[in-house]
Amino acid sequence: MTYREAAMQLLKERGPMHYQLLADAMMNAGLVQTDASTPAASLNATIAVDIKRKGKDSAFIRIKPGVFGLRGVHEAALPALKVQPTGMAEDDQDVSPGSDDDANARVRIPLFPVYSELRHLLRIWPGHPRKQVTGLRGSVNELRGTPQKTVDWTDPATWIPERLKGGDRELAQAIWDDSKGAVNPRHTYGHWLLAQKYELLRENADGVLELTDTGRAFLEQPGGEAEAALDEAEGLIKLLSIVADNGPTRAGGLMEEWSDYLKRRSSFGTDSTFKDTLRRRLNNLLERGLVERKGNLYSVTQDGLAYLQRAGDEDSVGGGDHHEVWALVRKQENTVRESLLELLLDMDPFAFEHLIKRLLEEMDYQNVEVTARSGDGGVDVVADIELGITSVREVVQVKKHRRPIQRKDLDALRGSLYRFNAVRGTIVTTARFAKGTQEAAFATGAAPITLIDGDKLIDMLIEHGIGVRKRTIEMLEVDASAFAEPEGDV
Repeated sequence: MTYREAAMQLLKERGPMHYQLLADAMMNAGLVQTDASTPAASLNATIAVDIKRKGKDSAFIRIKPGVFGLRGVHEAALPALKVQPTGMAEDDQDVSPGSDDDANARVRIPLFPVYSELRHLLRIWPGHPRKQVTGLRGSVNELRGTPQKTVDWTDPATWIPERLKGGDRELAQAIWDDSKGAVNPRHTYGHWLLAQKYELLRENADGVLELTDTGRAFLEQPGGEAEAALDEAEGLIKLLSIVADNGPTRAGGLMEEWSDYLKRRSSFGTDSTFKDTLRRRLNNLLERGLVERKGNLYSVTQDGLAYLQRAGDEDSVGGGDHHEVWALVRKQENTVRESLLELLLDMDPFAFEHLIKRLLEEMDYQNVEVTARSGDGGVDVVADIELGITSVREVVQVKKHRRPIQRKDLDALRGSLYRFNAVRGTIVTTARFAKGTQEAAFATGAAPITLIDGDKLIDMLIEHGIGVRKRTIEMLEVDASAFAEPEGDV
């Protein structure tokens, strides 16, 4: 049998299956004879090409990432996630920036929220009239401060009772109180767009909001299928795979690939929008522990890799080999960090000071100098840094230790600031800082002392490419679109 024939037979007998399990079943049953070293990847490509080439005439349907069934047989297994069509109520007209008729315009939601906040609101909004929810948003949007009387919008506990009344005040206070201060009622528009666009809420005959089955599944099953369907539709799975491919990297290192994706899969069109969608979706992934940030560098976590293995598909992630490569890259990153620390600990102290000098220069410090080996009062490096329109002198002490840095070291550095006309200081170490040192670093009324421990130091070296090289791994993937029928052919 061919891959296609064997897949159709097993899907008919056993129902929808992930392509990896389907490939194993085909091999175990002896339905296919092949010399391919990765039959699962070959099967995945075969089915993807069939769907791409034949569209609605394909025998296969994609149930969810990596899972396929048969058209006309398994449609009931398709996810319940729905997209609200255009032509909605006036207050929701700007939910979709693009046309839903365009199958590729999948990333739709600006102001994308973190899911924990959305879940808080999905516990509060049901039972309230739709008009009350949209009315609160309108009332809040009309609120303004004045130059004479500014308003701290980050403090809802103050402005809600001062600026709102009636039902608006009641609902806003419920959002603030019931979420225990996690959700600011002034910033819930993105949450509302997402809930409406994907029908997590609906309005009943009495005009009151209630959860849909999809909304209930999203609320009660974090990490479940409803959440994964949202991630896929809104580009979060793709973004997670971009982080896995490029990390550790700054957000700017993700922009080109993310922008290219949005140009193909959304109707967003400006650089500022691309940056905002990236920032908000990264925050979502960070909050869920799928991505981690060390300093300015983003990396995928082990939980993120496991999620990609489970939820990623061939379009957003690529072939199954990606997962093995990502796991190897993650392991290599940890190995490199360990090696860097050992190299730092083994360095000559004077060479270590010059390494920190180089790092400061890469960070745009000016006039960086290593002090004399004696009589420096604990100061090893001095430099100038631009803060706004002002240049200030900073002193740096470097400590190549394994033991925690104590409070006395910080006090000694702070006491030496005047000798260099410095206004602030930094301690850089390969170790960590004792609790008392951390507490004293920004003591009220004292000159600030920044603390850079060994982990942070390695982050900074990696970020600025000092002591590491980043190598690009090129992988070949099957592009199903190349095997589709040429445009215009009958």
